[in-house]
Amino acid sequence: MMNGTERLIGLRMRKVTLRKRHWKKPARIAGGCVWFVLAVLLCRIFLGGTDGCYTNSITHVDSYRQIYQYYMGLLEKQDKIVLKDSDAMNAKMGGENTSGGDVQYATASVDSNVQTYVSINQRETGVGEADAIITDGQYIYELVQKETENDWGDPPCIHILKPEGKQTKEILKFKLPIPKNENGSTGLSSDAKWLSYRTAALYVYQDILVVAEELHGLAGEEELQGTVKWDVKTAVYFYDISDIRHPKELRHILQNGSYNTLREYQGVLYLVTQNWDVPVTAMKEKNKERYVPWLDGKFLETDNIILPEDAQGNAYTMVSTWKLQKDVKKINTKAVIGLYAGVYMTENNLYLSTTLYADIAQQEKNDSSRILRFKLDGGKLVENKTVVMPGSFANSFAIQERKDMLYVVTEIIHYAYEQDAKGEEGYESGQNYVSNTEICAYVFDDALEMISKCGNIAENEDVKAVRLLEDVGYVVSYQQTDPLISIDFSDPKELKVMDELKMPGFSTYLHPVKDNLLLGIGTTDDTQNQHIKIALYDISDNENLHIFDEKLIEDMENSNVEYDYKGVFIDGDNSIVGFGGMTYDEKYLDDPEEKAYRNTYVLYRYSREGKLESIGDYEVKTGSSGMVGMRIGSWFYIIPYGHAGVSDMVIVPYL
Repeated sequence: MMNGTERLIGLRMRKVTLRKRHWKKPARIAGGCVWFVLAVLLCRIFLGGTDGCYTNSITHVDSYRQIYQYYMGLLEKQDKIVLKDSDAMNAKMGGENTSGGDVQYATASVDSNVQTYVSINQRETGVGEADAIITDGQYIYELVQKETENDWGDPPCIHILKPEGKQTKEILKFKLPIPKNENGSTGLSSDAKWLSYRTAALYVYQDILVVAEELHGLAGEEELQGTVKWDVKTAVYFYDISDIRHPKELRHILQNGSYNTLREYQGVLYLVTQNWDVPVTAMKEKNKERYVPWLDGKFLETDNIILPEDAQGNAYTMVSTWKLQKDVKKINTKAVIGLYAGVYMTENNLYLSTTLYADIAQQEKNDSSRILRFKLDGGKLVENKTVVMPGSFANSFAIQERKDMLYVVTEIIHYAYEQDAKGEEGYESGQNYVSNTEICAYVFDDALEMISKCGNIAENEDVKAVRLLEDVGYVVSYQQTDPLISIDFSDPKELKVMDELKMPGFSTYLHPVKDNLLLGIGTTDDTQNQHIKIALYDISDNENLHIFDEKLIEDMENSNVEYDYKGVFIDGDNSIVGFGGMTYDEKYLDDPEEKAYRNTYVLYRYSREGKLESIGDYEVKTGSSGMVGMRIGSWFYIIPYGHAGVSDMVIVPYL
């Protein structure tokens, strides 16, 4: 039986979502968990907390010295406890992974030179998103880190393929150059070098190809000590692809921090990055490049840097906007002190969110979350409102804009302290404990003032999935009874729970489809014999939910759907869903002591007439990475991440 501290760590770990699309072997997963635990404990040391639900005015820094003093204050507040690099914080906490709303599929019917296609899953209608594999209906674009076994230190490579069914062929590949600032430098100190390149994402807008890559530097004086985490940049390249066989670089930029996301709306690109590890212990005020946000070697002006009163941690988040035209121009840049890894964007607003951890010294009773909203004005970022509420977000689908209101679902972990915990099993002096948890729903108006709150939706349950629609919200929880919960939002001033559907296992992704059906992708709750399952829930009567149909996929133990909604293929016109996963299969290795990966992609048709019908089960013969499916014309393409070339694809007729 877990004691309170162990459960606390477990709950905190659950809030961390992996950015990479990889499924690792059990041993690697266990090793990763160790880092997550360390990251969680570091958060408890470095981060303070806040309680309640209120709005705050947005404050900017007066000088760079104020930023320096903030980071130095982290040491002072913690009695000069040494801050260590937290590599495990390169995981999205509570966010990206970022959104809500009716996820749309990218579809287009254009002139005869472009085929009708269904591409990656998108968060909001009209808001484009980047991925490592994309299509514009004419070509498939792949961003690949590793071409051979010996080129880990080389820049990533772009592959462009002409999709023609079984006759698909690669027409071009090229490596990205070494990026430099506008002043001609690489953005590193004179005695530093790039240590590694990591793939990020691609996006196509008209005849401009946008490529983002993440670069990790090894900085001179710190090389022997191995402390290199602070020197991470995101490079973004803009290519003119009007002549597809001869791409022409228009420009590139270097923005400080790790890549989070690229979004596009009406020809404006939005780039979000995070500096996860500002080197507080090695900081000197003169080394501004280590703690002041910068773009292309130029420090942001102070009136573009936000420092919330409850800022936490040695991190900052940056957003820059760019006009996608032949002379790519910067429109705006903003930065906020803190790790705002959650990103949700609509046509009108960009929301950044972060978790504010409870201050143990002040015996705060729960963690909280802050949302910072930017109004979008043709690429200009107008920061106008911010709000804090108790609890943390299970994922970014827990935030949803509807007209002039914002719907939010949080999970609140209530802490008990020494005076509350004496005599309890596992009690240790000076520790805090999880007394209970609850799921809450909120509605905020356009001023981010709270209209209503519905607490105790479920107690001592972990949130696994959220979907917030026009008048109804759906939450899947897991711990005691594994219910699908429907919440009535039709009267924003009086939220109420309508029904709880108890079911085996749980869904980690929910998607509304036609005919009053809700599609769920998740897993069984049997940890010894876990399998992925797909379910259809009947939501025609939200006061009487029931499972309409479900299928167990026995050849799939894990899927990246929980962490990456873009990995779900949705063809709403033809009522087809697809996604990839993996299982461990001993028969694929000569050595029976070690299991091998078997990667599978499945396609299902859903309807009230046929319920869930399997229409495709395809083995993808690559390593252990995830995969994406896309329909172009009358063919369906299954492409594994990180493996370029037609030979790595599965290409089958569609319908």
